[in-house]
Amino acid sequence: MKKSMMKLEIGGIFFIFILSVFMQNLHSLCNRELIGVLFGAVNDSIWETAKTLLLPYALWSMIELLCLRPPFRKFVTAKVISLYYLGISYILLCIVLSFFGSNGDFMPEFVSAVFCVCTALFLSYKLLFSKLSLEQLFLPSFFMFLLFAALYFSLTPFPPNVYIFEDRSTGLYGIIPEHIDAGAIALDAIYFL
Repeated sequence: MKKSMMKLEIGGIFFIFILSVFMQNLHSLCNRELIGVLFGAVNDSIWETAKTLLLPYALWSMIELLCLRPPFRKFVTAKVISLYYLGISYILLCIVLSFFGSNGDFMPEFVSAVFCVCTALFLSYKLLFSKLSLEQLFLPSFFMFLLFAALYFSLTPFPPNVYIFEDRSTGLYGIIPEHIDAGAIALDAIYFL
């Protein structure tokens, strides 16, 4: 089962990034309808980019569970731990990169996404085949997964005014209005300098 799991983890890297690119464009592909709001990126904030990595990771974990049928409780615990690791590490790396001036640049964010996804998959693989008794953490892990789902679906329409939810091109939070005056936003940015 170790070899099959390793192959699936490597395949997960490609699945996560292909689905992430699709999800980043889903909001515009769906003409800004509800399905695009729930599953796509509605702006260019750190949270919305992280959101497009987290859902594919969770979906790939479910596919692995169906394909391999590993020990259920240990698998769920390992995947939830690595899911939180992926989200927290990616958000922290993007914040650090923004302090060094690469705010919204494609290449540094892509490299950090690749690093975080690969290490999250490696972490889940190591946890699954470790001698740790993760089965005892199943109920807290299940609760944390439900908390993740609640945060995933509620933070897009109702984002707090925190840096990771701010659109990097407009400075707005949440769903960006369809007919926004980008010139006024640019003038505001110049005026406040």
